[in-house]
Amino acid sequence: MNKYAIVGAGLVLIGLVFVVVPELTGPLSLGEWIVSVIGVIAFLQGLRTVQARRHTDVTQTELPTPERPRELPTPGQEIDATIESGRVRYGQDGRQLRERLEQAAIDTLVLEEGLTEDEARTALENGTWTDDPLAAAQFTNVVPDWAPWHVRLRATMRRDRPRRARRAAAEIARIAEVSDDA
Repeated sequence: MNKYAIVGAGLVLIGLVFVVVPELTGPLSLGEWIVSVIGVIAFLQGLRTVQARRHTDVTQTELPTPERPRELPTPGQEIDATIESGRVRYGQDGRQLRERLEQAAIDTLVLEEGLTEDEARTALENGTWTDDPLAAAQFTNVVPDWAPWHVRLRATMRRDRPRRARRAAAEIARIAEVSDDA
Protein backbone atom coordinates (compact mmCIF):
# COMPACT_ATOMS: atom_id res chain seq x y z
CA MET A 1 0.00 0.00 0.00
CA ASN A 2 1.15 3.58 -0.64
CA LYS A 3 2.87 5.20 2.38
CA TYR A 4 0.93 8.43 1.88
CA ALA A 5 -2.33 6.52 1.95
CA ILE A 6 -1.35 4.91 5.25
CA VAL A 7 -0.43 8.28 6.80
CA GLY A 8 -3.66 9.82 5.49
CA ALA A 9 -5.78 6.98 6.85
CA GLY A 10 -4.05 7.32 10.23
CA LEU A 11 -4.72 11.07 10.36
CA VAL A 12 -8.36 10.54 9.43
CA LEU A 13 -8.65 7.95 12.19
CA ILE A 14 -7.11 10.35 14.75
CA GLY A 15 -9.49 13.09 13.59
CA LEU A 16 -12.48 10.78 14.05
CA VAL A 17 -11.30 9.89 17.56
CA PHE A 18 -11.08 13.61 18.43
CA VAL A 19 -14.59 14.17 17.08
CA VAL A 20 -16.05 11.25 19.03
CA VAL A 21 -14.14 11.98 22.26
CA PRO A 22 -13.48 15.76 22.36
CA GLU A 23 -11.96 15.59 25.86
CA LEU A 24 -8.76 14.20 24.33
CA THR A 25 -8.04 17.54 22.63
CA GLY A 26 -8.06 19.45 25.91
CA PRO A 27 -4.41 18.93 26.94
CA LEU A 28 -3.24 19.70 23.39
CA SER A 29 -5.19 22.99 23.35
CA LEU A 30 -5.46 22.97 19.61
CA GLY A 31 -7.04 26.15 18.42
CA GLU A 32 -8.71 27.28 15.28
CA TRP A 33 -5.37 27.88 13.59
CA ILE A 34 -4.68 24.12 13.30
CA VAL A 35 -7.95 23.62 11.46
CA SER A 36 -6.98 26.39 9.03
CA VAL A 37 -3.53 24.87 8.48
CA ILE A 38 -5.02 21.42 7.78
CA GLY A 39 -7.55 22.98 5.39
CA VAL A 40 -4.82 24.81 3.46
CA ILE A 41 -2.74 21.62 3.25
CA ALA A 42 -5.75 19.66 1.97
CA PHE A 43 -6.48 22.38 -0.61
CA LEU A 44 -2.88 22.40 -1.85
CA GLN A 45 -2.87 18.61 -2.08
CA GLY A 46 -6.08 18.76 -4.13
CA LEU A 47 -4.52 21.32 -6.52
CA ARG A 48 -1.40 19.16 -6.86
CA THR A 49 -3.56 16.14 -7.79
CA VAL A 50 -5.57 18.14 -10.33
CA GLN A 51 -2.35 19.44 -11.95
CA ALA A 52 -0.89 15.94 -12.12
CA ARG A 53 -4.04 14.69 -13.83
CA ARG A 54 -4.03 17.55 -16.34
CA HIS A 55 -0.53 16.71 -17.54
CA THR A 56 -1.06 12.97 -17.75
CA ASP A 57 -1.67 11.61 -21.22
CA VAL A 58 -4.99 9.96 -21.77
CA THR A 59 -4.51 6.34 -22.69
CA GLN A 60 -7.08 4.16 -24.30
CA THR A 61 -7.13 0.45 -24.00
CA GLU A 62 -7.08 -1.48 -27.23
CA LEU A 63 -9.82 -4.03 -27.25
CA PRO A 64 -8.83 -7.48 -28.43
CA THR A 65 -10.00 -8.57 -31.82
CA PRO A 66 -13.23 -10.50 -31.43
CA GLU A 67 -13.08 -14.14 -32.37
CA ARG A 68 -14.27 -14.98 -35.80
CA PRO A 69 -17.09 -17.49 -35.85
CA ARG A 70 -15.86 -20.92 -36.74
CA GLU A 71 -17.53 -22.87 -39.43
CA LEU A 72 -18.79 -26.04 -37.86
CA PRO A 73 -19.33 -29.20 -39.84
CA THR A 74 -22.87 -29.98 -40.85
CA PRO A 75 -24.18 -33.24 -39.42
CA GLY A 76 -24.03 -35.90 -42.09
CA GLN A 77 -21.48 -33.99 -44.16
CA GLU A 78 -18.94 -36.80 -43.68
CA ILE A 79 -21.38 -39.39 -44.95
CA ASP A 80 -22.25 -37.23 -47.96
CA ALA A 81 -18.56 -36.75 -48.76
CA THR A 82 -17.89 -40.49 -48.51
CA ILE A 83 -20.84 -41.30 -50.75
CA GLU A 84 -19.91 -38.66 -53.32
CA SER A 85 -16.29 -39.78 -53.40
CA GLY A 86 -17.32 -43.25 -54.51
CA ARG A 87 -15.45 -44.93 -51.63
CA VAL A 88 -18.63 -46.74 -50.65
CA ARG A 89 -17.72 -49.94 -52.40
CA TYR A 90 -14.51 -51.09 -50.80
CA GLY A 91 -12.32 -50.77 -47.77
CA GLN A 92 -12.55 -49.12 -44.41
CA ASP A 93 -14.58 -46.12 -45.62
CA GLY A 94 -17.29 -48.31 -47.12
CA ARG A 95 -17.53 -50.48 -44.01
CA GLN A 96 -17.69 -47.45 -41.70
CA LEU A 97 -20.34 -45.84 -43.88
CA ARG A 98 -22.50 -48.98 -43.87
CA GLU A 99 -22.16 -49.28 -40.09
CA ARG A 100 -23.02 -45.62 -39.54
CA LEU A 101 -26.01 -45.79 -41.87
CA GLU A 102 -27.20 -48.95 -40.16
CA GLN A 103 -26.87 -47.38 -36.70
CA ALA A 104 -28.63 -44.21 -37.89
CA ALA A 105 -31.45 -46.30 -39.35
CA ILE A 106 -31.82 -48.32 -36.13
CA ASP A 107 -31.79 -45.19 -33.97
CA THR A 108 -34.34 -43.51 -36.24
CA LEU A 109 -36.66 -46.51 -36.25
CA VAL A 110 -36.43 -46.77 -32.47
CA LEU A 111 -37.09 -43.07 -31.90
CA GLU A 112 -39.59 -42.33 -34.65
CA GLU A 113 -41.39 -45.62 -35.21
CA GLY A 114 -41.32 -46.86 -31.60
CA LEU A 115 -39.56 -50.15 -32.44
CA THR A 116 -37.13 -51.94 -30.17
CA GLU A 117 -33.55 -52.30 -31.39
CA ASP A 118 -34.10 -55.96 -32.23
CA GLU A 119 -37.27 -55.15 -34.18
CA ALA A 120 -35.44 -52.37 -36.02
CA ARG A 121 -32.56 -54.73 -36.93
CA THR A 122 -35.06 -57.32 -38.17
CA ALA A 123 -36.84 -54.68 -40.27
CA LEU A 124 -33.49 -53.68 -41.82
CA GLU A 125 -32.55 -57.31 -42.51
CA ASN A 126 -35.95 -58.01 -44.13
CA GLY A 127 -36.09 -54.71 -46.02
CA THR A 128 -39.49 -53.87 -44.50
CA TRP A 129 -38.35 -50.63 -42.88
CA THR A 130 -38.97 -48.60 -46.05
CA ASP A 131 -40.95 -48.51 -49.30
CA ASP A 132 -37.82 -47.57 -51.28
CA PRO A 133 -36.33 -50.76 -52.76
CA LEU A 134 -32.85 -49.29 -53.21
CA ALA A 135 -32.77 -48.00 -49.63
CA ALA A 136 -33.86 -51.44 -48.44
CA ALA A 137 -31.12 -53.04 -50.57
CA GLN A 138 -28.48 -51.02 -48.71
CA PHE A 139 -28.85 -53.33 -45.70
CA THR A 140 -29.98 -56.58 -47.37
CA ASN A 141 -27.57 -56.46 -50.34
CA VAL A 142 -30.41 -57.59 -52.62
CA VAL A 143 -33.32 -55.68 -54.04
CA PRO A 144 -36.51 -56.95 -52.36
CA ASP A 145 -38.94 -59.14 -54.29
CA TRP A 146 -41.69 -56.56 -53.95
CA ALA A 147 -39.67 -54.01 -55.97
CA PRO A 148 -40.83 -53.33 -59.54
CA TRP A 149 -39.19 -55.58 -62.16
CA HIS A 150 -37.28 -52.73 -63.83
CA VAL A 151 -35.67 -51.73 -60.50
CA ARG A 152 -34.60 -55.33 -59.85
CA LEU A 153 -33.27 -55.65 -63.40
CA ARG A 154 -31.30 -52.43 -63.14
CA ALA A 155 -29.89 -53.45 -59.75
CA THR A 156 -28.86 -56.82 -61.21
CA MET A 157 -27.17 -55.20 -64.19
CA ARG A 158 -25.14 -52.74 -62.15
CA ARG A 159 -24.08 -52.64 -58.56
CA ASP A 160 -24.72 -49.03 -57.57
CA ARG A 161 -23.74 -48.90 -53.89
CA PRO A 162 -23.37 -45.09 -53.76
CA ARG A 163 -26.91 -44.73 -55.04
CA ARG A 164 -28.18 -47.23 -52.47
CA ALA A 165 -26.35 -45.39 -49.69
CA ARG A 166 -27.76 -42.04 -50.83
CA ARG A 167 -31.29 -43.44 -50.99
CA ALA A 168 -30.92 -45.08 -47.56
CA ALA A 169 -29.62 -41.82 -46.04
CA ALA A 170 -32.48 -39.89 -47.65
CA GLU A 171 -35.02 -42.40 -46.36
CA ILE A 172 -33.56 -42.24 -42.84
CA ALA A 173 -33.78 -38.44 -42.99
CA ARG A 174 -37.38 -38.64 -44.23
CA ILE A 175 -38.41 -40.97 -41.40
CA ALA A 176 -36.63 -38.74 -38.88
CA GLU A 177 -38.36 -35.73 -40.47
CA VAL A 178 -35.07 -34.00 -41.14
CA SER A 179 -34.95 -31.61 -44.07
CA ASP A 180 -31.96 -30.24 -45.93
CA ASP A 181 -32.63 -26.86 -44.32
CA ALA A 182 -32.12 -28.17 -40.76
